[in-house]
Amino acid sequence: MSADIVTGITDEPLDASALISSARRDTCGAVASFIGVVRNHDGGESVDAIEYSCHPSSQQILRDIVSEMRDRPGVHRIVAWHRVGHLGIGEDAMVVAVAAEHRAQAFRAVEAIVEDVKAKLPIWKKQELTDGSHNWSGL
Repeated sequence: MSADIVTGITDEPLDASALISSARRDTCGAVASFIGVVRNHDGGESVDAIEYSCHPSSQQILRDIVSEMRDRPGVHRIVAWHRVGHLGIGEDAMVVAVAAEHRAQAFRAVEAIVEDVKAKLPIWKKQELTDGSHNWSGL
């Protein structure tokens, strides 16, 4: 059985609670999740905000990343969204939730998805620093 998947790239704020809740299934005893949050520092520098931009293929690449996990044993539903645009400190940049029969299955799938997103998804991060400068990552 293949898991249901829901993915998206959006410039609208992510509702982490609703996305995580949407992963629930009666057949599953676990929902594991990850919420990537904009923090106020990076590499010893103070950060005011982040501007995420993406390649036009990002939506399909995210779906492909998640689809690689859909046949894992015990996994029934996967929800993965990434935000683009201007995000302030404390805003959610990424939400991943996996419903599985058992917790280990859910935890492993969430970790694998997050690691693959960081390695493969063409989304770039421009950090706006408190000193008025900026830097880029993911290029």
